[in-house]
Amino acid sequence: MPKHLCAPLALLALAVAGCGEGGPSKKEYVADLDAVCKRSNEKIQKLDNPQTIKQIPKFVRESRVILDDSIKDAEKLELPDEDSKGFEAYISESKKSLTALDQLEQAAEQNNRAEIQRIFKETTEENEKRDAQAKRLGLKDCGSG
Repeated sequence: MPKHLCAPLALLALAVAGCGEGGPSKKEYVADLDAVCKRSNEKIQKLDNPQTIKQIPKFVRESRVILDDSIKDAEKLELPDEDSKGFEAYISESKKSLTALDQLEQAAEQNNRAEIQRIFKETTEENEKRDAQAKRLGLKDCGSG
């Protein structure tokens, strides 16, 4: 092959390799999403856990801000081709959990113990499902609680 063609062919090969599928690999996405979850988990762990029903609304409001930001950060990440539907479902289910927080805040403000217990039971079950979903997707910091 003439030497004057080698450099342009090498550049073309690099360009084609760089154009690939375009999105992140599943491994890259998992690392990025786990980083988002880790930051969120660390912030929530710094909050004062409520010791009384009267303290629940404040905890919920503070937690919700953190979780809202976390979900927004997760939605900004470009999905990988592999398991993209699974990751979309995981984020969608995480968004649904915010509704439970709103219900918990309202029940606590009304001092409705029965409703608080119902919400805790329901959210515990949903969290367990979401945790299992996260593990199936290869996530470690997401779905760890």
